[in-house]
Amino acid sequence: MIKNPSEVLVAVSERECAFYTDYLLKTIRGSSAKNLRGDSLAERLKKLNEELDSLINKNRAPKNFASQMRSAFKATQLPSHYFRWIDKKDERLCNWLWCYLKTHTKQTDTATTTTAVHSTEFSQLSEKAFSDDRDSTSDRYMDILSAFYDGEADTEQQQALLDLLKAKWQDIRFNESVVNWLEPNNPSQWAWAWAYLQNISQRPLEQAWMPTSDTEKKAVVIATLDLSDNVDRKALIIDKMKKAWSQKKFREKSSGKKPYSISMTLNTKQKLNALAEERNMKINEMIEYLVRSEYKKREMNE
Repeated sequence: MIKNPSEVLVAVSERECAFYTDYLLKTIRGSSAKNLRGDSLAERLKKLNEELDSLINKNRAPKNFASQMRSAFKATQLPSHYFRWIDKKDERLCNWLWCYLKTHTKQTDTATTTTAVHSTEFSQLSEKAFSDDRDSTSDRYMDILSAFYDGEADTEQQQALLDLLKAKWQDIRFNESVVNWLEPNNPSQWAWAWAYLQNISQRPLEQAWMPTSDTEKKAVVIATLDLSDNVDRKALIIDKMKKAWSQKKFREKSSGKKPYSISMTLNTKQKLNALAEERNMKINEMIEYLVRSEYKKREMNE
């Protein structure tokens, strides 16, 4: 007989499974703790469902007891107002938070001391929430909630982690140097900025995620820099990137022109300045004008 999904208990965390076990033992007389033991989460869930079936068949537990247990667990979850500061319409915030948690819910052997401390704290959240790549703010927002609700951290630990993240975000959000610099409707600039960050060879920044379009590269550039904990290094990178972009635009504007160095006496330079001033030209424009004029006279005399 195929069971109705509402009759089967499914737990995504040890915390949830432990709650169901305690709830069953405390609520239903005749339930046995020794029948619920197992070496893995999957095995304990299997035993839990078997015990629940047995109790229902013996009329010791109501048929809808699985739904009752799920409702009871849901009531113990952290209330939604604790997450209210995470605006799901704020692309920058959701991107940073999703990337930050994706990194810090995992333990790495090469982590620095500071990163290791954060990773130990955030490892209580569910890293499974970040197993898939996302391409929308709403999906990343839902992953963030799942990391808390489906993890092993209890409500007190979750509150502490949210406070830590909120304080960290306050330090990041007011640095809008790159946000204001990136032009609203300039995909070529976004693609250039993303490529610039990719080409940093010494102490490269960890990329937020792999963009799939030029439009997404803008968000990746912002998130990648937001994820950098070294404020001074981040400021230096941003400054160099802006200067490199300005130089690129200048070269494009001056396309076809190359700088040349010529020597002249002070008296000649003064005369050149006077001629340029009379015609409201720059020095290089005046020289070009004189050369073209003389060359034109030559052609007319030939």
